[in-house]
Amino acid sequence: MVIGAGGVGTALAPCPAGREPSGGGGIRSGKGLFMTGSSPRGNAWEVKFSNKSGAERRGAAFVVCTAQSHTRVSGDFITVSAHQQSVSSFLRCPGSQVPTGGGWEATGFDVVGLRFTASTQSYHAVVFNNSNATQNFNAIALCSAVAHEPRLGGQITVQPGNEAIATANCDPGQVASGGGSFPSGQAFIGASRALPGGTGWQITAENTTGTAQKVTAEAICTSS
Repeated sequence: MVIGAGGVGTALAPCPAGREPSGGGGIRSGKGLFMTGSSPRGNAWEVKFSNKSGAERRGAAFVVCTAQSHTRVSGDFITVSAHQQSVSSFLRCPGSQVPTGGGWEATGFDVVGLRFTASTQSYHAVVFNNSNATQNFNAIALCSAVAHEPRLGGQITVQPGNEAIATANCDPGQVASGGGSFPSGQAFIGASRALPGGTGWQITAENTTGTAQKVTAEAICTSS
């Protein structure tokens, strides 16, 4: 979809009949377009974008579809003050289930993703409120009884005003059901998607601060 300078938009990527999302994310055409929501929506993946650049940008949702069934778990809404980073929204999958992917929902188009990661049976999301008003968000996780395990890639440095791509690879014979970002600072997420062939995950992070920021991609991997 085309998003004009200063505009916002919502993109949807549906799964075919008989399949459902295990994870997802978004794709962008250039700097200044940020993901401000990324979550399962029925049998599809929904992504909100906010274009903070001075030019037209294109954005699209990305979804990983599977025949396996999943349990959708959502957290309580958390309030985030203007121009502040949120506390972590923490979710736990039911029983012995594990996360396959996830993201966050927000009340507006100004809650930019920073961290969304899985660890064993839990899922975490941290966002930044890029507006002058209070915003609310909550984490969303998809859980499965089938074995999945998170894999972290190498940490990268994103210089001020630049964007960079971080990747995480699954083990041989595995594919990514979902993925996310693990920053050590404030690096806004512009894109999040599987690697070609589904063998891992990649994150496009953009540094809007005046100091170098670090970020690591995470792939949630399965052999099934």
